[in-house]
Amino acid sequence: MAIDERRRQKKLAKKAAERKVRQAERKSLSTGSSATLAARFPIGDCLTPTSLFEEGIGHVVLTRLLPSGEIAVAGFLVDSYCLGVKNALYRVLSPTEYDYYRQQIEAQTPLERVHPSCLRKLVEGAVQYARDLGFPPHSDYARAAQLFGDIDAAACPVRYTYGKDGKPFYMSGPHESAAQSRKIIDTLARRLGPDGFHYMTALGGREPVAAARMTDQAVQLTSYEITDEPLGDTAYDRLPQSVKDELKKLYYLLRQKPGEAVSLLLPLIERYSHVPQIYNYLHSAYQLLHDQANAQRVLDEMLDRFPDYLFGRIAYARNCLERGDLDKVSEIFEGKFDLKLLYPERERFHTSEVLNFGAIMARYFHDRGEHDRAEMYYNVLQQIDPKHETTRVTDWLLHPSPIAAWLRKLSQKS
Repeated sequence: MAIDERRRQKKLAKKAAERKVRQAERKSLSTGSSATLAARFPIGDCLTPTSLFEEGIGHVVLTRLLPSGEIAVAGFLVDSYCLGVKNALYRVLSPTEYDYYRQQIEAQTPLERVHPSCLRKLVEGAVQYARDLGFPPHSDYARAAQLFGDIDAAACPVRYTYGKDGKPFYMSGPHESAAQSRKIIDTLARRLGPDGFHYMTALGGREPVAAARMTDQAVQLTSYEITDEPLGDTAYDRLPQSVKDELKKLYYLLRQKPGEAVSLLLPLIERYSHVPQIYNYLHSAYQLLHDQANAQRVLDEMLDRFPDYLFGRIAYARNCLERGDLDKVSEIFEGKFDLKLLYPERERFHTSEVLNFGAIMARYFHDRGEHDRAEMYYNVLQQIDPKHETTRVTDWLLHPSPIAAWLRKLSQKS
């Protein structure tokens, strides 16, 4: 009897354990805490960026609708040019939370619906492309990819091509350190050789940078270095440190008190007439004072004395754009819309040069109605310094709010 009772108790305990497992599975199915189990439920959204293969990076989103009313979400940050899936997540969100998540992505780039098979094919193709280059996907990719379930990527008729112009193109992200960027570039160099890929990275020291160059036939890439450090070989760099310190103060003063800045710049320009930056500051101060006659006089003198000075060219081009003289802008830059083509003897450019040149090019092509080319220059600004005033102003120009666009049209009519 004692043996039979023990057997009965063991059977009861086994059934209770099996019941708990089934209950946990049913709970997991309803809440989506397991991506594998959530993959059994109906597909909701399949979203990809409309410009993923033009910009090279964007968020891809797959959702499934859970019995609880919540939404299982797999998100992938896809780098279609080089690194595959740079980030991934799997979450179970309320409808309100998911709407907010989707709106945050759409605020950066428009999304379009695609067939589930094409979404999976796109993501897995990017992962495989990056693996072949030596880059594994993000550590959370495997879990997020479980939401694919039985989606058949082979059913997608679309053919996706990764890389840019037939080669990998690495663009450093805002959260990648100099050491991480260097490691990625070294990996590509080992795999493909120095000419087997392109890259663009904005770093603090002497680092090679590839910048996009527009021609009438195609987009090409030219390489040079961008640095925040003094170039060391200009008239400004050879000034006494006390004068450079004074000019730094004047740079900020001319924005707040341009009249006071003019009175301080005039004696400096007499003493250091070989330094084009002083002319540039004086021209800006007169413009802020709305003294167009003196502003034009200083600009003419600056261009006459320093015809190759980049900021002089930019100031002249800005004047021409304000007058609507687009043909003159092309003449100012000799039809060369890339810094390396304009100054072939130079290997380094200061960050301020690249930002201001990119901004004037974006405005020029925007005014010409060539919006894709304008966006290309804007994307370079975003890569270098997305928070810089020049980048923000260019963003406002290219992507105005409806009210800002209306006000701009109104001002152009008046």
